[in-house]
Amino acid sequence: MANAPIIRVIFDRRKTASAVKKASVEIEVYYNRERTRFSTGVSVLKQQWRDGIVIKHPEAQKLNESIRSLYDAICANVDAMLREGTFNLAQLKQTKEIEEEKKTDFLEWLEDRIYKRGVKESTRRQHLVLINELRSFGRIRTFADLTTRNIKLWDDSLKAKIRSQATIHSYHKRLKPYIIEAIQLDLIQSNPYDGIKIPAGKKEVIKYITDEERERIEDLEIQGPAAKARDMFIFACYTGLSFSDLIKISRDDIFERENDLCIIDKRMKTSNPYTIVLLPKAIEILEKYNYNINLMSNQKCNEYLKIIAYMAKIPINLTMHVGRHTFATWALTKGVGIETVSKMLAHSDIAMTEKYAKVLNTSVISGFHKLRGAL
Repeated sequence: MANAPIIRVIFDRRKTASAVKKASVEIEVYYNRERTRFSTGVSVLKQQWRDGIVIKHPEAQKLNESIRSLYDAICANVDAMLREGTFNLAQLKQTKEIEEEKKTDFLEWLEDRIYKRGVKESTRRQHLVLINELRSFGRIRTFADLTTRNIKLWDDSLKAKIRSQATIHSYHKRLKPYIIEAIQLDLIQSNPYDGIKIPAGKKEVIKYITDEERERIEDLEIQGPAAKARDMFIFACYTGLSFSDLIKISRDDIFERENDLCIIDKRMKTSNPYTIVLLPKAIEILEKYNYNINLMSNQKCNEYLKIIAYMAKIPINLTMHVGRHTFATWALTKGVGIETVSKMLAHSDIAMTEKYAKVLNTSVISGFHKLRGAL
């Protein structure tokens, strides 16, 4: 009699995981010197996996539940096939694929696909917000609910509570790739977006503050959480870091190079590398908090920044990301080349940086300065 199948969860089968590079979690079934593997859709860093479970991950519980659910389903299939005397690895693989395709709960399927997509955690969180919005709408739950009429009603529902057309468009933009995937898997027969055009809306104007406005914020006499929010914002103004990159800085990330204190790291959002030379004001803020400026959530920080904007008479809606915009515009106005600013911000391409130059018209102003110099 053949040995019983061995079913196990495996991580980093190719031994490529590191502190910055993720590897896949799979379920392997070994039988009669042959094996087949099933993707769990879960990928984590080396330090986020220990003793067969995900650890130190913001979605650890959810990911472990997803892995366990697939493991249990495979075990159940194996047991059923053994009882019927029909077990073989090829049939097991085919049975599992058929089960995936037979799912009728669209939101359940959508959540599963979101966790299986190889995207950044920040992107995954945005896509999970999409599920919450669809659940709140209530008319799109199964694949049969994916109709043009329901998409139009959902769009009307979004317009009733969201003022920005660009934000509404982003919800539809996140959903569309999963619609295409569902069509490819024969889960739906047609695209519910056919015949519907969702306007992109006007892109939000880049918001930044001037040198004088930044100084007014720095000079505010405030204490407690508001002071912490102000310091986090000012740190962003002098480094160009986004909130997610700013809060993960520690003393170990900082090193000295030719009398400069520097940080070399990768952006959380894109994994693009960046190098920062810490300016005196940024160093002062780091030292004040013992090199840990993970002081509060982005949401809380932005709430306090509204109060700070009022106190400092800043005429725009102040957020942490305005700090990043402020750094970019400040660097350009001080004559730093656009290619260099692009590298400072770790942009994927220079086109992303050019939007700041367009706001400031720096090239036009620089051109007139050169003509004046010639005269």
